[in-house]
Amino acid sequence: MKGYIKNMIGESLKEEVDINNEWSRLASSINRLSGGSKKKVFLRLVSYAAAMFIGVVLSISAFYFVEKKPLAMVGTYKLVTDKGEKSYLQLPDGTNVWLNSCTTIEYAPDYGKSNRDIHLDGEAYFEVAKNKELPFIVKTSGGIDVKAVGTAFNVLAYSDDAKLITTLFSGKVVVQPTLTKQQILLEPNQVAVYYKGRNKIEIVPYDKKMFAQWRGGALSFEMMYLEDITKLLERNYNVVFRYQNQKIKKLKFSGSFRNSEDLSEILRVIKTNTSITYQVVKDTIIIK
Repeated sequence: MKGYIKNMIGESLKEEVDINNEWSRLASSINRLSGGSKKKVFLRLVSYAAAMFIGVVLSISAFYFVEKKPLAMVGTYKLVTDKGEKSYLQLPDGTNVWLNSCTTIEYAPDYGKSNRDIHLDGEAYFEVAKNKELPFIVKTSGGIDVKAVGTAFNVLAYSDDAKLITTLFSGKVVVQPTLTKQQILLEPNQVAVYYKGRNKIEIVPYDKKMFAQWRGGALSFEMMYLEDITKLLERNYNVVFRYQNQKIKKLKFSGSFRNSEDLSEILRVIKTNTSITYQVVKDTIIIK
């Protein structure tokens, strides 16, 4: 019985204490006692050993399930911003990310170790930590991958938009449509525009009035369709637009506003320049 308990404790705690020494010390203490006392102490020792063994087993089990199980269940880390909300986070490798409204990013628990892949639906600005051995890759649901090493760039890639836009501010990035595997190398102050419907990508010069102004608190429209403008307003003001006349969606408008601008003022300016009319019903704006 003593040998069984000794082995049992030894297997559980062999990395914590010297089991042989501890067992000898306890056995010597028992031998110095009388017969009846020996029996009582030994029974207590058995109970103590059993309790210790159960505790060790439970501790090991708890460690396994707490440390290992959630990773298998969760699979990825996810950050989501709501309408009108913006957010910031720093990834494990030191990369800084700013998220625009209605944006989701996901990355795996092994990010920074075996890969630096980010899955994006929405718009985000990245300042990428340098690591030539492990490129930083933004994967979008809309049809492009953007690869960088140490770079600052913006990706506009909402799943319901017709265009995906990558704006490069410093460093270099490779933009690759997933359908064609064509690779486009961007230099600073260049913009890659991917048209999903045509599976076509083109490079245009950067224009601060048109691209990636949200981080500076601006809303800029440069001859944009009203349909695209109202999508942007929906994301920033937590409202819903409805069109009674579908042809109005193709009206174009140019203008610049601050993010802090009241929505009613933006609508007033658009109405003045396009001759639309609208009705506000709670959080729904009906364009007529």
